[in-house]
Amino acid sequence: MSKKEILTIGILAHVDAGKTSLTESLLFRAGATKARGSVDKGSAITDSLTIEKNRGISIKTATVDFEWKGKHIFLVDTPGHIDFAAEVDRVLGILDMIILVVSAKDGVQAHTLNLWSGIRERNLPVLFFVNKTDLSGVDPDLLFSDLEKDLDTKLFALNYAVSNGGDTAEIISFKDIKPFVSTPVIERSFENLAECDEAFLQDYLEDKINDTGAVLKKAEKQIQAQKLVGVIFGSAKLDLGIEDLLDKVAGLFQARRELFHTPSARVFKVELDPKLGRLIHIRSYGSKLQSKDVIWSQFLQDSVKINQIYQRSMGNVVQKGELAAGELGIITSSHLIQVGDVLGPESLPDEFDKIGEAVLSVQAIPVEEKDHQKLGEALEILYMEDPQLDFVWYKEEHEFHLKILGPIQTEVLQDSLASRFGLAVTFLPPKIIYKETPKTAAKGFVKYWMPKPCWAIMTFLVEPGSAGSGINFISKVRTSDISVKYQNEVKRAIPWSLKQGIKGWEVTDIKITLLEGEAHTMHSNPGDFLLATPMGIMRGLELADTDLLEPMYSFQIKANQSLLGAISSDLNQMKAQINAPLFQDENFTLSGRISVEKAMDYPIKFNATTSGKGRLKLSIDGYEKTRVSDEKIRPFKGVSPLDEAQWILHKRGAFKADEQIGK
Repeated sequence: MSKKEILTIGILAHVDAGKTSLTESLLFRAGATKARGSVDKGSAITDSLTIEKNRGISIKTATVDFEWKGKHIFLVDTPGHIDFAAEVDRVLGILDMIILVVSAKDGVQAHTLNLWSGIRERNLPVLFFVNKTDLSGVDPDLLFSDLEKDLDTKLFALNYAVSNGGDTAEIISFKDIKPFVSTPVIERSFENLAECDEAFLQDYLEDKINDTGAVLKKAEKQIQAQKLVGVIFGSAKLDLGIEDLLDKVAGLFQARRELFHTPSARVFKVELDPKLGRLIHIRSYGSKLQSKDVIWSQFLQDSVKINQIYQRSMGNVVQKGELAAGELGIITSSHLIQVGDVLGPESLPDEFDKIGEAVLSVQAIPVEEKDHQKLGEALEILYMEDPQLDFVWYKEEHEFHLKILGPIQTEVLQDSLASRFGLAVTFLPPKIIYKETPKTAAKGFVKYWMPKPCWAIMTFLVEPGSAGSGINFISKVRTSDISVKYQNEVKRAIPWSLKQGIKGWEVTDIKITLLEGEAHTMHSNPGDFLLATPMGIMRGLELADTDLLEPMYSFQIKANQSLLGAISSDLNQMKAQINAPLFQDENFTLSGRISVEKAMDYPIKFNATTSGKGRLKLSIDGYEKTRVSDEKIRPFKGVSPLDEAQWILHKRGAFKADEQIGK
């Protein structure tokens, strides 16, 4: 590995912005490849999966590396479709800066806004690359203005695009921009800089701007301070603006995260290789990490051994003996290290809202009944690679359920199961994921003392919690009645006790208090309290009854004022909560909330209503109480704790099936 400074960058974009093509151009320009790969021809290095080559879209994150002007750059190419936003979520925590790609033809899209929210929340440095400036009809000035308005940020153009007519363009470097200073892009850039730099403001007001080199240095300083966001115009297809982009990435940005003296790393991806087995992708944040090292897993709460260390180089996995601080690498281990795990003792928090959150559930069914077991094993592997799938195998019912972000994800899963595992699988139509919350307060009593030896007696109080509060548990029981060891087992059982409520959905916004309890000095075991806790809580929920909660979208619509009536009518029919519209020029902006159930198919209708010229952004915005109906209630999967005799038999081993409700 080069001793040069290490920088990890991510390329993010809305679908079809040309993100993967840009990655290929960067690699080629930096001399890392001898030829530029093509998405259309299926030769892009970062689109290695067969399904990616066939569909021409990125599904999984991919890493490449190259050197440019004193820095060793690790580049992470991410999927552009919202259905695969989980892949983006997993890498944001390891990045030093981001290149956010916007198509000059399409402008800011709904997913651009989603990505921008995630970037701003994490306070990540960013450069905009405006791609496809060579296409006819592109207006850089209008696009620049829309970027500022839609993203509510101050921009500075680091170059400028001039259309030559047809599908060509000329990129003007900043040092040569002076003849074009009257363009709106440059004027607005200077105004934004003046708002950040008092000395420049004075010169700007007195018309003393003569040295574009000095202006550029001032602007770059403000970009580094994240008071301005730099914009680079270009075309990945024609290799325009690529060198400008490389120069600014290498020259303006540094590694953000402190490097520790002890070995430390974050896991951002797990994949299964047919030859090498389970590959665990990490970024190192500490001292040298070597094969055969033993390191602490914060997720497993145990020490894990690193068997081998690899790096991916131009699509190939190459073995290494060690991993230096700041590098991206791959480790193997016999331990089940998970995505999001932190290795080592250091704190590497990344507690942010997700760009995409699953609110849909699908059931997978093997075409051939004989493939039932094989399908379960395959879905376990896919769940290991993507924990957001939240795969559950209900063995008593012979059912497989997964959480998804959208229908495209289901199509990809179907292709993956066929190509990787040789399985023909159908998926039932996606269903809304509801949740439950207690209607009122109630007590749930459990006395588990037969058949001996066992003893766990407890009284739980279940109460409604405030909206969005999740699960809160406290104990008022003295340790002389139930020891700390046993109370810890109660606490451990709480989350999976609430995976299914009395209406079949996960319970949230609940406060649980352990009011009273008793252990036996001779007969009690930790497993007794694990077994008894769900019985007591479910009895409390049964007496309290539960309300159903449905997922909600917040929406933001931007379209021409002539469409306000039609769009408002659609929203009213869907019983949306609508805020007063905002008007600007010939357009309006409309925001509000709407249930996911009502809006699932609305993007298709919206595109038809606006002829594809409007913009609709939908973001998950919590849950709200909804009317209970038979079609929204689902049967309990597996053995219910309310069926006391069967539950006890099941948990004591009479049923050998290894259900996953409690995982």
